[in-house]
Amino acid sequence: MKNKLLFALLLSAIQIVIINNNMVSAQKLKPAEVPSDVTQTLDEQYSYVKVTGWMKEGNTYVASIKDGATNGKVYISAAGEWIRTLFTVPVNELPSSITDYVKANYPEFIISVSALEEQEDVSTHYYLEVKPDGVGMKSSVLTFSSTGQNQLLSRKDPEGFQDPTKHQPDKIEQAKAAAAERQAAKEEQAKREAAEKAAAEKAAKEAEKAAKAAAAKQPSTAANKPATSSSSAKPASKPASTSSSKSEEPKKEAKPKKEKPEPVVKDEHGNIAIKANTVPDIVSKTLVKKVLHPAELNWFLVDSMYIARCLNQGKKTAVYITPAGVWEKTLTIMPEESVTGLMAKHLNDFYPGWRFKSAVKEQRADKDDKMMVEFYEKANYKAKLVTTVFFDKAGKLIRTIDPDYELGGNDKKESAEDDALNKYYEKMNMELDNDDAASVPENVKAAFKLKYPKVANVEWKEDGYMNYQAHFYTTRGKETCVFNNYGELVETWVMGKNENLSATIQDYLKKEYKGYKLKEFYSVKRLADKLNAYKVIVVEKKSGDEQELWFNLSGKPIEY
Repeated sequence: MKNKLLFALLLSAIQIVIINNNMVSAQKLKPAEVPSDVTQTLDEQYSYVKVTGWMKEGNTYVASIKDGATNGKVYISAAGEWIRTLFTVPVNELPSSITDYVKANYPEFIISVSALEEQEDVSTHYYLEVKPDGVGMKSSVLTFSSTGQNQLLSRKDPEGFQDPTKHQPDKIEQAKAAAAERQAAKEEQAKREAAEKAAAEKAAKEAEKAAKAAAAKQPSTAANKPATSSSSAKPASKPASTSSSKSEEPKKEAKPKKEKPEPVVKDEHGNIAIKANTVPDIVSKTLVKKVLHPAELNWFLVDSMYIARCLNQGKKTAVYITPAGVWEKTLTIMPEESVTGLMAKHLNDFYPGWRFKSAVKEQRADKDDKMMVEFYEKANYKAKLVTTVFFDKAGKLIRTIDPDYELGGNDKKESAEDDALNKYYEKMNMELDNDDAASVPENVKAAFKLKYPKVANVEWKEDGYMNYQAHFYTTRGKETCVFNNYGELVETWVMGKNENLSATIQDYLKKEYKGYKLKEFYSVKRLADKLNAYKVIVVEKKSGDEQELWFNLSGKPIEY
C-alpha cells in the first residue's frame, strides 16, 4: 500500500513538472500583448478567420483560429514573418494509406496531432505527431503528401527513439497483414460491386430485348381471341348472314394518342432549361433558403453555374448557385418604385425628362449589392437608346454607361437591342492596361493602407466586376489584394514559384495543354465563401496567347 502511494505521489510530481514546463514554453497572451507586426501578418494571411486566442512559444507567436468548422494554429515570428499554419484534420478523416503506415511502423502508438500544414514555398501536406500512449512521451513527426498516394515526405523521430518494429516484430507483421487484408477486402468489394453492376446492366438489356421481341410477335386483337368449339371442329354449312358477319368483324385498334412533346423553355439568352431532377440536392436546398415559395421555377446550367429562374413574390428572379451549393448572387427585376430618392435625384439632376425602362437588383454573397437602372434620355426616346446607371446599395453612383452605339429604331426590335446592349457591356469591360489609381475611391485606398501600412509602390487595376485590385511586392513575392468599392477585402492572391506547383497540376498540364508552357501561378483566397484555389496562367508556345486555369487544393480543375 505504501509503495502504491509513493508511486502515485511520484506520478503526480512528474505531471506537475510537465505542466509547468509547458506553461513556461507556451505563454498565453491577451490580444493587446501581441505586436502589431504579428497581427498585421495574420490579417494579411487569414483576414477571413476568427481568432480565438494567442500563445507565445519561445520567440514564436501562435494564433488559434477558426475557419468555419475547422480549427487551426498560425505560427508567426516576433519579426512578423509567417512561419507555418496547421489546420486540424480529424484522425478518422486521414487517408487510409497514412493510417496504415502509422499502424505498421508505430504499433500501439497514438496520433496526437493530425493536420494539414501550409508553409511558404512548400506544397500543402499532412503533418502528424505520433507517440506512445502515456504522459510525457516524446513524439515522432511525420509529413505526407496531400495528393496522389500520400507518399511519406519526411520522418523525424525523437532522440533515444526505440524503433518498435525491431522490438515487436510479431506485432509489426500482424499490422502489415491487417493492412494487406483491408486493402484486399477493398479490392474484392470493388470487384464485387463492378460485377454486380455489369450483371444488372446485362439483365436489363436482355429484358428489354425480350420485351421488344414479344411485342413484335404479338398477333392482332382479332387473332388473339380464342376460337369457339364449332369453328374449331369444321366449317359451318351455311355462310353467316351479312349482319352477323359485320358484328363479328374485329374492332379496329384505337390509334394511340400522340403525346405532346414537353415545351422547350429558354431564357432570354437562348439557354435551354434542364430537368429539375438533374439538379443536385445541395443546390436545390440552397435555393429553398433563398426563395421560400418559388413560382414558375425553371433551372438552367450555364457553364458550371446553376441558375434558378422563378417568380419570387411576383418579381422575376434569377438565383445563381455553384455545383457545391454555394449561393453567389440573386438578380431581381424591380419596378420603377424601387428607384430610391437618392437615385432619382441623380437621374433628375443629370438626365431631366428621363423615362424608366427597367431595373435589376443584384444581391451578392460578398455583400457588394448593386442596383442597375436602365432608362431613356429625353433625346433618345425615338431611337430607343438605353442609358445604364449602376448604384450601390446606399444609392450612390458607381458607374454610368452612355448609349454611344447604334441600334434599331423601334419597339419591335427590342430583342435585337438587348443583344446589342449585351455586346456593348462586353466592350465596356473596365480592365485597363495602365494604372487606375486615379479612379480608385479614397475609402478603398484608406482600407488598403490600414491593412498594409508598410507597402509602397502599389499598382491599381479596376476589374470588370466593379472591384479594385492592388498589385504589389513583398518578401513573399508578387501579391494582389482585391477590394470592393466599400473598402472590404474580398480576395487575395500570392504568386508561387513555378517549381513548387503541385505534381498533380503539372501532370494535368502536360496531358491537356501539350502546346503550352507555364507562365505563373497564384494561391488565391476568396474571403466571401472561404474558397481556396490555385490560379494557373499558361501561354501557348506558338501564338503567345495566355489562358487562365483554376484548380482546387487537391489539384482538380474547377470553375471559378
